[in-house]
This record gives sequence, C-alpha cells and structure tokens, in this order.
Amino acid sequence: MSNSVTLSLGAFEVVTTSNKGHDPEFWAETIANRVVSVGGNCHPVIAQQAEEFKQAVRDTALHYIKCVLRLRLRS
Repeated sequence: MSNSVTLSLGAFEVVTTSNKGHDPEFWAETIANRVVSVGGNCHPVIAQQAEEFKQAVRDTALHYIKCVLRLRLRS
C-alpha cells in the first residue's frame, strides 16, 4: 500500500520592505491590481474604461484603509 500526497501552490508574489511596513498606498494598489486586470488585447476604449475603474477601486480602497487607521489611532 502506498500513499501519495500532491501539493500545488498557485502563483504568489512576495514584496518586502526595509525597517517599516507597507504604507496604505501600497495596499490600495495591491487591492486594485487583484480586483481589476486589463487585458493587453482588448479594445483601447475598453482598456481606458478598465484603467479608470481600477483607479476608482484604488481610491476607494485607500479611503477605507485610511479610515480604519484613523479609528485604530483613536482607540
């Protein structure tokens, strides 16, 4: 009798900093990149709309990240 175990890891990314944590802008950009992906072969108008939406996602994420940080500083 033999037991076989297969482990598969998806794609992942490692980003490091020196002597500090990542700032809110980094996390907002990371969120936007994971939520919105603009294909290289799409129509230019669609690509422009997607980039504008991606910026809106980034701005929204940044706003709420900063809200949470302000709340944490108060408590």
